Amino acid sequence: MNKPSISNIIALLKKVKPVHYLVVLAIIGIGIFNAVTGIMPQVKQSRYERGIEKSFNKWWEDEGANQFKIVGVEPTEKVRQEEFEQFRNRAFALKPSYIIEDRVELMRKDFREWWEIRGGKEEFIAKNNRYPSESDFRRELAEWIDKYTDKFARYNMAFVPKKGQYDRLLTSWILFPSVWSYILFAVLFVFTLVRLEKRWQWFILWGCIVGWALIGGVLVSVMTGTSFFDHYSGERYMGMSLTIAFLLGATAFAPRKELSSQALSAICFTGLLLDMAVNWFINPNIFGAVAVLSPVAFGAGAVAGLKIETRRKTRYELKQEALQERARRIEKRNPMAEMKSKTRTMIQSGIENAKGGRPEQALSLLTQAMVQLLQEHPIDKATVLSLADSMNKLYIEVSSNQWLEWGEIAKNKNAPEAAIMFLKKGLSLEKDKNFARRALYTLGETCVIREIDVEDGLKHLQKVIEMNKTDILAKQAQKILDSYKALIDSSRNGG
Repeated sequence: MNKPSISNIIALLKKVKPVHYLVVLAIIGIGIFNAVTGIMPQVKQSRYERGIEKSFNKWWEDEGANQFKIVGVEPTEKVRQEEFEQFRNRAFALKPSYIIEDRVELMRKDFREWWEIRGGKEEFIAKNNRYPSESDFRRELAEWIDKYTDKFARYNMAFVPKKGQYDRLLTSWILFPSVWSYILFAVLFVFTLVRLEKRWQWFILWGCIVGWALIGGVLVSVMTGTSFFDHYSGERYMGMSLTIAFLLGATAFAPRKELSSQALSAICFTGLLLDMAVNWFINPNIFGAVAVLSPVAFGAGAVAGLKIETRRKTRYELKQEALQERARRIEKRNPMAEMKSKTRTMIQSGIENAKGGRPEQALSLLTQAMVQLLQEHPIDKATVLSLADSMNKLYIEVSSNQWLEWGEIAKNKNAPEAAIMFLKKGLSLEKDKNFARRALYTLGETCVIREIDVEDGLKHLQKVIEMNKTDILAKQAQKILDSYKALIDSSRNGG
C-alpha cells in the first residue's frame, strides 16, 4: 500500500467518532446473533443427518447387505436406497428435526390427527360444553404451536400482528428475515446515520430511529388488517426496513441545497428500491406489506428532512473545521514560490528604504534578500546581478568578507558571472593580504575554467604565485596555468 493510501485511511479514521465504533460493533453483534439463531438449527440438522447416513453406511457394510443375501434378495442400489429411507424415517421419528419450521409442520399434522381421531374434539367439548368450530381448531393449534416456538429467540422476539403482542416491537428490530435484509441494513444505516448526524441534534436523530422501529410494526399491523394482506397477519414481522426507508428519505431531502445533492438523492432512492425488491421477492409473505409501506416511510422521512432545521455546530467541530481548512490551504501552497515572492518583495522594500534615507534597514533587507537569492535552486542569475548592481549604486556598505562569501556561494551554485562580480567587489575592499590572495585564486580559477575574462584570470593566478611561490595555493595556481598553456599549445599544433 502506498503512502497516499495510508494517509487517506488515517485521515478517514480521524473523522470517525467513538459513537461510530459503537454503532459498527452493535451492527456486527446483531449480525452474529442473527447468524447463530438463524443458521444454527440448519447446522445441527445437517450434522444429525450426516450422522444418520454414516450409521446406516456402517450397518449396511457390516450386516445389512448380508441379511438380504441370506433371504435370497440381491442388495442392489435400489434396495439400499429404500432401506435407507426407512432407516432415516425411524431416526427422525425418534428425534424430531432441529429446524423449527419443519418441526412446526409435523406438529400441525400431529395436532390434526389428535383433534380428529385421538380425542381432541371430545376433550374440547368436555372443557367448554359446546361443539368446536374450525376457528376453535385454529386457535387451539396456534396455542399449542406457540408453546413450542416461544422457546426460540427468532419466535419469541418477533412481532406477529395477529397476536397483538406489541411489547415484542422492542425486540423484533434485532431480527432479520434474510441475509440480504441484514446487509442492506448494515450499509444503509451507517450511511444515513453519518449523513444525518451532521444535520440533526443527536436526540432528534435517535428519537426518529427508535420511534420508527416501533411505528413500523404498528403500520404493518394496520396493513395486514386489510383484505389483501390479512392472510399474512399470523406471520412474523422483524427487521428495520421501514426505519431505513425513513432515514433514506430524510437524507435525500434537506432544507438547503448545499446539504444535499443529486448523487446523494440517487443513492437514497436506489437503497429504497433495493430494500423493497428484497422484501417483495426474497423475504416471507408479510414483507410484501413492508414493501408497500416503504414509500410511505420514505415520504415521511423526506418531510422530516425538509422541515427539521440543521443543528448548530459545536465549538469543537468549528475548531476542527478551521484546522482542516488551514491544513488544506497549507497543502495547496507552493513553499518555493512563496519564498521567491517574499524575497523579491524584500528587495523592493530594501531599495525603497535606501532611497528614503534609511540605510540600516536597507542594508539588513538587501543582504538578507541576497542570501535567500543564493539559496534558490536554480539561482536567478539576472536578479542576483541586478541586486548587486543596485547595492553598488545605492552605496550600501557591505563588508568585503560578505562579498567574498557570496562569491564562493555563487561559484558553487554555478553562477560564474555573479561570482566574478562578487569577488571583484570583495577584492576592492579587502585589506588582509591572505584573504585577498585566496580571493584572487578563486577569481582567477573561475575566469579561466569558465572562460570568462580569461586573460584577467591568468593575471590573477600569476599574482597569487608572485605573492607566495611555496604554498599549496601557488602550486594549484601553477597547475591551472600549466593546464591552460598545454591546452593552447595543443590547439595550435592541431591547427
